[in-house]
Amino acid sequence: MKAKPFTITEVGTLLGVQRLPGGNEDSYNVVCPFCGDERGKCNFIVIKNGELVNVYHCFHCGAGGNMLTLYADLNGIYGENRYQRAYWKIQEELPMGIQECKMREKRVLLREKRCKEQLAEPVDYEKRDTVYREMLKLLKLSYRHKEDLRRRGLTEEEISRMEQLGYRSTCAEDSVSIARRLIKSGCNLMGVPGFFVNRNGDWEIAFYKKNSGYLCPVWSFDGRLAAFQIRLDVPYQKRKYIWLSSAKLNKGCSPGSPVSLSGDPDVRRVFVTEGILKAEITHQRTGETYIGNPGVMNHKELKQMLIQLKEQGLQEVVEANDMDKLMRLDCHEDYGPECRTCNAYGLECPKKKEKREQIRKGCLKLYEICEELSLSCSRAAWDTDGEGMWQGQYKGIDDWELRKPEDFYEKAAA
Repeated sequence: MKAKPFTITEVGTLLGVQRLPGGNEDSYNVVCPFCGDERGKCNFIVIKNGELVNVYHCFHCGAGGNMLTLYADLNGIYGENRYQRAYWKIQEELPMGIQECKMREKRVLLREKRCKEQLAEPVDYEKRDTVYREMLKLLKLSYRHKEDLRRRGLTEEEISRMEQLGYRSTCAEDSVSIARRLIKSGCNLMGVPGFFVNRNGDWEIAFYKKNSGYLCPVWSFDGRLAAFQIRLDVPYQKRKYIWLSSAKLNKGCSPGSPVSLSGDPDVRRVFVTEGILKAEITHQRTGETYIGNPGVMNHKELKQMLIQLKEQGLQEVVEANDMDKLMRLDCHEDYGPECRTCNAYGLECPKKKEKREQIRKGCLKLYEICEELSLSCSRAAWDTDGEGMWQGQYKGIDDWELRKPEDFYEKAAA
């Protein structure tokens, strides 16, 4: 992208977009200017992988584009040459002469150059797999995290199998020593997501106190460790999961957003659900093959996985996303302080409507992909009433499969 004398940061400031805590100057979260989401679902990216991009995307409402799209949409600029008109409008609002304009362009290009020099190119899954397997030998699943899995309803045997697959606890105290031991064993950490060079010039893994939790491994179609999510002990900005990533750190990189395969790839039927951990838990309980999608709107990697599975004989896909897709919209003041200004009690809740529409968009995209690939696609539903709507007790497919027998019998007797 050709450098302009401003970035999406300046455009956001002009538009009054509120920045949320965290992030850095290259990437950070904002209050979505379209749907108002304040949970960090809307992201501004100035530079990505060393390249100037100036884009935004909201994972709640699906809004996205570049900084000119953002300005044009929020200011009602449509029709022919709308991006060119938006560009000149921005320049008018950012008073600058010719010399200042050139200096701004140089600063932006210099920033892009420095960022590119810092980053490493992510290695392929084969090389990641080699390092990650050695790393797992240095970690264990703590008692605390085993307890978390027990509370979910998993048996000791199921927890043991998951630990063997790579479900291990992070260890902030050993972040440097882990990297040193891996290097000593012959591992090359350059380009492996999660590893970076710290201020002292030592390799380190991105384990910190603020991202402490347990690792949820992402397994590729061909049985390689591609990445990890971390199930956080303490949610960050209402997020329970984050990627093990060293993006924006010296010699670090991002893992991307790969989907994970839980189970046998040589199957005629596969289930698709949102969440790496959720997919693995449900596979352990049912034996069915699951694709864990890190986000309901994450389509590119999902499609590639389905293509690979079809080549192995896949014929049927079962959409098993959360039951928000069949949630009733009646307002019961479920959102605390936000409900005080809404006054929708007894009517349709706008928050629930947004949430339901978002997950339905993701489901619809899956159906479209299946149609394109000539795969049959059906919908899984559970915990429903006589009208086929969600009753509100078991949200995820894992919740349903791990429900206690007494809960099931109580519901059946009711």
